[in-house]
Amino acid sequence: MRISNLVIKNYRNIQNINIAIDNSTAFIGDNNSGKSNILRALTLPFLSNDIGYNGKNLSWSDINNDAKNMYYQFIFDSFQDILDGVIDIHEFEKALPKVLVEVTFKPKDNELYFVKNFASKINDNEEICYGLSYEFFPKSIPKVLKKVQEVLALQEIVDGNIQNLSSIRMNLLPTELYSHSIKVLNKEISVPYDELKLFKYTSLVAERDDFSRSSNNLGSRSLVKLLQMKLDTRSQLQVEKEYTSFFDTLKNLSEMENIINWQENSKLENAKVFFDKISILPNMPNMNSLLSSVKLGYVGDDLSSQGLGHRNLILLLVLLNSFIDKERDTALSVLTLEEPEAHLGIGNKNLISSFINAFVKEENSVQLFYSTHSTEFINKVDFNNIVIVSDGHAVSLSQQLSEAGKNYLSKNPNLDLYKFFFSKKCILVEGLSEELLIRSYINSQKRLSDITVISFHKGFREIIDVWLKLNKDSSNYIGIVRDFDNQTKAQEDHESYNTFQNICVSTTHEYTLEPEIVSTEGNYELLKKYFEDEFSWTVSSSENLSNQWRDAKASVMLQVCKDISNGKLSTLKLPGHIQEVIEFLSETQRKEII
Repeated sequence: MRISNLVIKNYRNIQNINIAIDNSTAFIGDNNSGKSNILRALTLPFLSNDIGYNGKNLSWSDINNDAKNMYYQFIFDSFQDILDGVIDIHEFEKALPKVLVEVTFKPKDNELYFVKNFASKINDNEEICYGLSYEFFPKSIPKVLKKVQEVLALQEIVDGNIQNLSSIRMNLLPTELYSHSIKVLNKEISVPYDELKLFKYTSLVAERDDFSRSSNNLGSRSLVKLLQMKLDTRSQLQVEKEYTSFFDTLKNLSEMENIINWQENSKLENAKVFFDKISILPNMPNMNSLLSSVKLGYVGDDLSSQGLGHRNLILLLVLLNSFIDKERDTALSVLTLEEPEAHLGIGNKNLISSFINAFVKEENSVQLFYSTHSTEFINKVDFNNIVIVSDGHAVSLSQQLSEAGKNYLSKNPNLDLYKFFFSKKCILVEGLSEELLIRSYINSQKRLSDITVISFHKGFREIIDVWLKLNKDSSNYIGIVRDFDNQTKAQEDHESYNTFQNICVSTTHEYTLEPEIVSTEGNYELLKKYFEDEFSWTVSSSENLSNQWRDAKASVMLQVCKDISNGKLSTLKLPGHIQEVIEFLSETQRKEII
C-alpha cells in the first residue's frame, strides 16, 4: 500500500497544495521553500512510532499567514457587527482559518482488508477511494466568537478603526480553543485508535548532528524507538528476567543486604523487627531508558570518535535497514527523512543514494519521503517521484509533464534542476557553443557574475510551464537563447513566453549561432584576421567563414572564448539575440538595486 495523493491547506507557509506522490518521493527546493513543512504535515494523520506520543495539536504559528491575514481582514471589516452581536455565525465560521491534511491510499488487492473502513468516495474512474483526513479546527465556534468579542470590547476605537490591531492578533485567533481530529476522508467519521494504529510514521529531521556524539548512549530517538518496536511481549519478559538476575548477582557481590540491615546483631528487639522488613529491590528502568543506554560502535571504537559525516551515514543505513522487514504489523509506515546528503562526501552520497533506491524496490509496507538539495538523490530516469517546492507551492512532475516531457528530461542527464528552477538569473542555451560564448562574456563582466548558464535543448515548453508555476510571483528571472533553424512556428510558440515579465526568449536571425556572430556589425573583419592568424584558415567571405566555423570542432569555439576572456577579442560584439537576453537580466538587476 502507498499514499498516492497529498492535500495540505493552511499549514505554515503552505496555503494549498494538491500533489500526486510515488512509492518514494523526493522534495527538492531552495532553503525556506517549505520542504520540511510538507514532510511534517504529511505525518499529521498518522500515529508516531513514539510510544504514548500525542503531539497532534498545532499552535497559532502553525497556521498559514495568508489564511490568518484574510481572517484578520474579516475581523477588521466586521468588528462592529461582532461587538453588537449581530454577526452571522456561519460567516464567522467560514472566515476562521483551519489546517487540513488529506492523504489518499492506493492499496493492492491483498491489502483491501486494511482499508475497508476508510472508503471515502467513488472517483471518476469508478474506483473506490480510501484515505484519512487531519483537521485542526475550533472546537466550539460560539466560544471562539465570545472570546473575540471580549478582546474587541477592550480595544480603543478611533474614527471607526481598531487601534494597534497587530498587537492583539494572537488573542483574536485563540488557538487554545482549537482541537484536532482524524477522520475518514470526505466523511464525518472519526477513526478509532485500533484502526489508526495501522498507520504510523518515523521522522528523521535534518538537525541530527548530535547523533552518537556522546560515548555513553545511542544518541538517536529514532533508533531507540525502532529497537523498542522490535521487542515483543516475550522479549520484554526475557529482558526483565535477565535484569533481575543481573541485580541479584550485583546484590550478592556487594553484600548490600548487610549494609542496610546493620542492626542484625542488635539487642533491641523492636529495631531488629523493623530492619528485617527493609530490602533492596531491583529498580528496572522503563524500556525506553534501558535502550537509550545502548551505544553503537564502529571498527571496535565508540561511534562518537568517528567523523560527523560518518555518524550520519551509519545512522541512515541502520535506520533504513531496520525497516526492511517481512513482518507486517501495520498497513503502512511512513518514513520522512530530511537532507540525507548532510555532511556526506560524494562517495558516501552515492552509497546512501544507492541504498535508498534498493530500499524503495523492496517489498515492504514503508513509504519513503525525503527532502534534498543534492542531484545525486534524484532519479533522472524516472521523474515521477520528484516534487518541486518553491515558496509554499509544490509541483509534482508526474502530474505536470507528459511522458514525452519526462523522456525529454531523462535525455538531459546533466541538467541541474536546482540551478534551473531556483537560480535568481538563468540563461538557457541550446548547446555547448552558446554556453561557452556566453560564459566567457559573463566572466569578463563583473556585473553579470550572478547569472547562471545552462545548456538545454530548445524543446522546453513543458518544463518552462513548470518553471512558471513555481516562479510566476518570485523575483527569479530566466532568459532563453535559441537558434532559428528555419522553424518559424517554433519561434512564434517559444517567443510567446515574452508576455511574462520574468522571461525573455530571443532567437537568431540566421540559421544558427556562428553565422549570427559573423554577421553582427564589425565582427567579420575582426574574425577573418583572427581565424587566418590563429588557425590558418583561408577566408573568402562571411558565408565561407561561418561555414568553416560551424563545421569546426568545439575546441575552436573554446579557444575563441578564451581569447574573449583574456582580451584578445575584446572588441568582438555579441549577437543581438544574446545581447537582448543579457540586457534583460541586467535590467532586472538594476530594478532590484532601486
